Amino acid sequence: MRSLLLPFALCATVTALAQPPLKPGATITIPGSPGKFDFLEVDPAAHRLLAGHEKDETADFFDLTTNKLISRVKTGPSVGVTVDPKTGTYFASVQDDKRIAVIDRKSLTEISSIALPGESDAILFDAKDRRIYITNDNGKALWAVDPDSGKIIATITVPEGPECMAFDPAANRLYLNSKVTNHVVVIDTTTNSVVTTWPTAPATGPHGLVLDAAHSRVFVSGDNALLIALDTKTGKIVARAPIVEHVDQIAFDATTRRIFCAGPGAMSVVQATDAGLTSLGKIETNATAKNVAVDPTTHAVWTTFTDGKDSFAKSWLQN
Repeated sequence: MRSLLLPFALCATVTALAQPPLKPGATITIPGSPGKFDFLEVDPAAHRLLAGHEKDETADFFDLTTNKLISRVKTGPSVGVTVDPKTGTYFASVQDDKRIAVIDRKSLTEISSIALPGESDAILFDAKDRRIYITNDNGKALWAVDPDSGKIIATITVPEGPECMAFDPAANRLYLNSKVTNHVVVIDTTTNSVVTTWPTAPATGPHGLVLDAAHSRVFVSGDNALLIALDTKTGKIVARAPIVEHVDQIAFDATTRRIFCAGPGAMSVVQATDAGLTSLGKIETNATAKNVAVDPTTHAVWTTFTDGKDSFAKSWLQN
């Protein structure tokens, strides 16, 4: 691995491809839907795309087998939806309402609500321990919630501005970005405590975060058009690559080892290799297409966006 003291141009390879890394796939339209989306996630068991449709105040569910909208559940300003694989229950982070909406997978109706002490943001389900982890938007807390009792079982103090997170069940580690302090926060989920923090500089304003557990890597996108790879054994930055600016969410395909970085108007694609990171270029999307998720079954890459009148879920196929 090249030293991090070398010039940026030596730390990533930019590949000139004969064809773009992605080609257009199916598009699902939601007529009369002008509001912007937030986080996306895929429910592999039900083969559904889960979308927090914040400004439309709904949680949206798409069938990825038929490429059709299934339902829109009126929740309030939902910013993200996650699933309990054991029960199939969905949990939506309803930011301004300071709560988690609990949604039945079969009927796609809200069946209960979990109150929170502050505004929420990113949400993650720990299937190993059956806990919901949910961040305090622009605050300094990460809440661990028992999905059965609906009670907060731990309030973890974290650096200000928690953003995206990922969980490694084998290591009992949760990785969380702090966009204010420019760190990845490492949390032991057996004790629900912070064990260390890793600087993300030269990547600043980190938002997107994904985990490649098989290769001991955490990938983090900075607001300043930089993707970094951190070694989960040492916390050191081992590779970097250029991406589009102001990426909000990133997604990782564990099979192709590609990272998809969604920013306003464009999505960068970066290839992870044993040697580091290789930029595969970018594709044009939409100004509001800052959300992304990968279907692990088909490897299609999904984004959501609005043109101010209608909303869309659009897939991209990997070349």
